[in-house]
Amino acid sequence: MNKITNFIKKKYKILIPIMVVFVLLITVFYLYKEYKYDNYRNKVEYNVYQCFGNKKKEYTAIVTYNLKDVIVNIEDKDKRVQYSSIPVYFMDEEKILFPAEMSIVFPQENGSQYKLYKYTTYEKKDDIYRIVSGRNNGIYNHFFLFDNKGLYFFSDSVTLKLDGEDYVTLGANSYAEIYGGYTLTYYDTESDKVETIELDGKKVTAENNYLKLSLSDKYYYIFDEKTLLIPSYNLNGLLSD
Repeated sequence: MNKITNFIKKKYKILIPIMVVFVLLITVFYLYKEYKYDNYRNKVEYNVYQCFGNKKKEYTAIVTYNLKDVIVNIEDKDKRVQYSSIPVYFMDEEKILFPAEMSIVFPQENGSQYKLYKYTTYEKKDDIYRIVSGRNNGIYNHFFLFDNKGLYFFSDSVTLKLDGEDYVTLGANSYAEIYGGYTLTYYDTESDKVETIELDGKKVTAENNYLKLSLSDKYYYIFDEKTLLIPSYNLNGLLSD
């Protein structure tokens, strides 16, 4: 033991730098592995469609995943699409991707509101629709999404009304969007129809057995009381890594 102690005392000026270099090498190696892991990219092509104005556009999208199988980007293969909050519908599977951060609202759960992060998907797995955000997923029913501007996505069928009069019934997973309070565009999954109409001052509401929502004024009813929609950046995440 004394020999070891004496050896360390004599060689400490050499041993300390060696140990420091060794620790630095381990740290650099670890950081490199983490960087490589987080920056791995797997690009997959999908046939998708979106609706712009009153036209439906089908195209090939390149969806990028990292090593954790989390979506980190989507782009049009021909680089002609500017992504906003308009949902991206997959043609070969029951899956919808939301390119922007959204608010999610549960009217039947006391009007609870949460945030969905960018590139969240709503997809059918094992015959059940799931919300997938990052590496997490959960089963949720009877909700609608709001993009903080004027687009609303509905998980269930709803009837759109103009000044209280029925106008059109949309199938599940459809959406509607109001531009500047003057124009309404909707996409109905059931009829595969997209339409744009001028509102001429009419107010738009969406209703079904559990929901009464004013698209024009951005509020919904909970127990007959008006509840304002909260911007997603002020909400907690529904799902988090």
